[in-house]
Amino acid sequence: MKKKINTFLEFIGHFFIYFSCYFNMPKLCAHLIYISILKNKFFKKKIKKKRIAIVLDRAIGHRDIEIIQESTKKAPEFLFMRRSITKVILFYFCNKNRIFFNYVKPPVNEKDYFIQNNERRIAHEYFWTKIILNLKNKYLDKKLSFITFNFTYYAEAALYAGCIKNNIPVKLWHKEGIKTDLEADLEAKTWGVKFRHIFKYFNKISVYNELVKRMFVKIDKTNSKKTIVNGCPRIKDYKIKKKYNKKISTILFLSFDSRRGIPNYKENKNLNWWFSYKKVIEILNELSTKKDLEIIIKKKSNSIGNFDNFVDKKIQIFSYGTAQKYINQADIIIGHNSASTIEALVNGKYVMVPFFEKNLKLKKYLYNFNKDLIYTSKINMKKNILNLLNKKVSFPLDNSRHQKTIKYYLGNTKNTTGKYINFLNS
Repeated sequence: MKKKINTFLEFIGHFFIYFSCYFNMPKLCAHLIYISILKNKFFKKKIKKKRIAIVLDRAIGHRDIEIIQESTKKAPEFLFMRRSITKVILFYFCNKNRIFFNYVKPPVNEKDYFIQNNERRIAHEYFWTKIILNLKNKYLDKKLSFITFNFTYYAEAALYAGCIKNNIPVKLWHKEGIKTDLEADLEAKTWGVKFRHIFKYFNKISVYNELVKRMFVKIDKTNSKKTIVNGCPRIKDYKIKKKYNKKISTILFLSFDSRRGIPNYKENKNLNWWFSYKKVIEILNELSTKKDLEIIIKKKSNSIGNFDNFVDKKIQIFSYGTAQKYINQADIIIGHNSASTIEALVNGKYVMVPFFEKNLKLKKYLYNFNKDLIYTSKINMKKNILNLLNKKVSFPLDNSRHQKTIKYYLGNTKNTTGKYINFLNS
């Protein structure tokens, strides 16, 4: 019921935002956005901090922000703005004569942004300039900034332009840091070229690792000076400081994307991890007969196919929530090219990476895992799992030999909080 009420309110809010565009009323639009931003603050104390960071909301970034906010009083006050608002306004400036559409999910896409003619683009940016000016006046005694999580969010570009014209900094807190070198190279040549012009709006850029910084510099050399490697704050959620003893009794399979890590070149169109995925399901089904063993599959929305009908009923399948709680509870984790697999190494668990593919050339598309984690034989993986069952182990395991992999993808997290505060307050 609460979700339906929120959806209805969002629809009404977006409806009025659209009509503030229709009647050229940026002041009203700014007020509606201001109310939307403050929605979660109605029953809380007045904002006391001098600095305010308005986050263009995306759920994937919430935990990083929470960690920084909880770690220090020097963090700015974080407020959240729906990214769909920018899409409603873009839709108006692309399709002026259309009134009836779903205001919660405006039918606008990347193509609409790129084919926007110069006159409408200028009008769009001017409208946002007026909105930002009015928002700035509402936070008159505060130092305001905006945060976004990806450079490819096309609907936000006019907002960035409005910020620059009002001397309000825009910061890119980049969230897509886990990728192979080959993927990074492809992204620089494709998305990087397509959205190169967006980088001029960012006064600071935060990335997890050196790989992504190199990618951004390859896109635009001017990114070199404003890109900072801050590491991944979420690593704190996985570090276990206190040792504990436990019998091995739980396996977690982190379901993975069929093409994760494989660059989307034409010659790679038939390459995928389907064979390895299928063999892991076979292993789990065979192990499900063990009464003292709990098997869990954590699915992702983009994981391979629908294998639910092929999974033994004794195996639990979850598709909601983050992988964190499942990793913390598991003893053996089967994973692949994902941040969660790296986080399992941080967590000090037994990690197994399946590579059962007959095409050995695919191995170059695996993340830089220590070779002792990679299993090329279904028989060996199953044998090692059976050898570990009921064995009493002191967790977390020593992950020192995996530090190179952890730092390569999640960055150096020494003084992470201090680095993020410098990024946010500069």
